[in-house]
Amino acid sequence: MVISLFKLAYQNLQVKQLRFYIILIGVSIVIGALFASSILITGIHYSLDKGLSKLGADLLVIPKESLVNLKSALLTGEPSAFYMDAGVIDRIRRLKGVKRVSGQIFMTSATGECCVLGNSFLIGFNPEDDFTVMPWVEKKSSEPFPADGAVVGAMTQWETGDSVKFYGVPLKVWGRLERTGIGLYDNAIFFHVNKAYEMSRISQTDPSVQPLKEIDGKISGGLVQLSVGAKIPFITFSVLRDNPELKVVTTGNIQTSARQTTVAVFSGVVALIGILILSNILMINAIFSAVVNERKREIGIIRAIGATKTSIFKLILYESTLISLISGVVGMFLGGVLLKLFQRSIVFYLKLLNIPFMLPPLDFIGVMAGGAVLMALVMGISGATYPALIAVRIDPHETMKQGL
Repeated sequence: MVISLFKLAYQNLQVKQLRFYIILIGVSIVIGALFASSILITGIHYSLDKGLSKLGADLLVIPKESLVNLKSALLTGEPSAFYMDAGVIDRIRRLKGVKRVSGQIFMTSATGECCVLGNSFLIGFNPEDDFTVMPWVEKKSSEPFPADGAVVGAMTQWETGDSVKFYGVPLKVWGRLERTGIGLYDNAIFFHVNKAYEMSRISQTDPSVQPLKEIDGKISGGLVQLSVGAKIPFITFSVLRDNPELKVVTTGNIQTSARQTTVAVFSGVVALIGILILSNILMINAIFSAVVNERKREIGIIRAIGATKTSIFKLILYESTLISLISGVVGMFLGGVLLKLFQRSIVFYLKLLNIPFMLPPLDFIGVMAGGAVLMALVMGISGATYPALIAVRIDPHETMKQGL
């Protein structure tokens, strides 16, 4: 009986092709939008989580008033500059449970005619104690890192061997990072902290550039890696006890902020998809209600020749299931094609917002594809359930009399 019901449901779809195509188009568009936006949101989360894990730091130590600026810098690459005494690094290094500490100094972004085109961070660091930049150099010179060397992010325009000049200080690109998924690092130019101090000094006397702040003996923050078994609350307390003007941030808090940021960006898209899902359920409900109404006599005949109420209920749901399954598969491919066609413009727009994007793993994309098809089935079954219940209550004797 199950096979015959499926066959009958398939034949009904072939007879009423207009109804089939209306539902196919409506559900496919929703599933395509759902699948594409899910990949985008997950891709951004994946980029940020992967990038922040690459920092290799358990804690970030920064000036207390600069917390918001640091989050903006790490997550979106928004220009910021904040400073504290570089001597903090040595004090933190002496704490029990601290494995490594590396200081960095975030300078004003390099924009316009004085330096480069675009929005690139100038960051001073110390190669001797660094553990967050050098391990992720993808391409580099065969020579050791020189005093005038620079490491550029994956989203910058330079390659190894290129010569650059910032605020009168010449540098040579020694290495290039692989893409990290952090706006700050992907758009950065890293060089020795002494060169950062030199740029600051030169800018004070060079009338052709905008003067930088006096930053000798200062850094913007310290990245702290803890020893195995070290307790974050204890280290945090120890740092703040001796340096009450500082703030200690865990990378976990930054990841939470990253998720909140991306959800806010796509909240409008998610709300629109939710409305479209509801409207499609109502559309399917209306279409199948009309189908049941026009097929009362047919349903009455089927009941008269021995079909049970359960069989009638299944027949309606089988039709909606077949339509939804086909629509889900078509919508999934539609979303993939649209994402591919508009990948350049979407990724370009995200770059304008300094939001990193990398595709999530293929196995996760497969899970999302299956989820998209499942959502199509839920929409179809939800929309057809009420009409199926109405069909079950049709009296075969009454419909036969009306047909005479």
